[in-house]
Amino acid sequence: MALTANREVDHYIDQELRSFQVAAAKHFYKGALVGLASTGYAQPLTAGDPFLGVAYEDVDNTTGANGALAVRVYTLGDFGHALSGAAIADVGRPVFASDDDTLTFTGSANTYVGFVQDFVTTGEIILRIDPQNAKIKTTTHAVENVAAGVDIAARAVHAFACSGWIVSARVVNQATAAAGIDNSNTCVVALATGAGSVVTETFDATTTFPAANTDQDLGPVSNTHVTAGEVMTVAVTNGATADPGSFLVEIDYV
Repeated sequence: MALTANREVDHYIDQELRSFQVAAAKHFYKGALVGLASTGYAQPLTAGDPFLGVAYEDVDNTTGANGALAVRVYTLGDFGHALSGAAIADVGRPVFASDDDTLTFTGSANTYVGFVQDFVTTGEIILRIDPQNAKIKTTTHAVENVAAGVDIAARAVHAFACSGWIVSARVVNQATAAAGIDNSNTCVVALATGAGSVVTETFDATTTFPAANTDQDLGPVSNTHVTAGEVMTVAVTNGATADPGSFLVEIDYV
């Protein structure tokens, strides 16, 4: 119903610190990466959690129920952090977390937390956190339902307007179950750029093509850095009886 009188509304001036209710039996150490549990409560980050930020303080809810305590969390800012293998060429590269204290460049199965704002020294970066995933973009290409055994040669699916980093890639089955894919009749989906192979996945009797209306990550990506104007291609190679049906190829990048 529309307002008929003045009202007071909460105005949050500080955009950096926010308070979140803590999940049962969880202990936050100061500086921990904070994730959102499926219950809606904050917990020390585990791989795949939505990212909330960095713990401002130590909060011990080990013996408490959901929401018994709250933790203050930095939701903006730059933070020094170890990242194994980081080098100066990684400035701008997307960063992921596998737990509340471990950063990685591997996106598959991990949580996107931000990007390398600056390089400090080998294995140490300045992380700019990005809890809202504001920088991640997704491009989608529809692969038509070709006949069993028919291949698709390298086909342009996306041109990068500016320099960036490839985060992950997946296939999404559109409505129909794949047929005829086995160890003798594989379906190979390959993505590449001018720098070389990005990811190649071979579907067979063990690594099965996703079921109708489901998706599957194509695995760890390589040649992740792209330059302005660079083009990504997809190729599909099907064995004589392999028929994946129509599917989407989705690529996440920043």
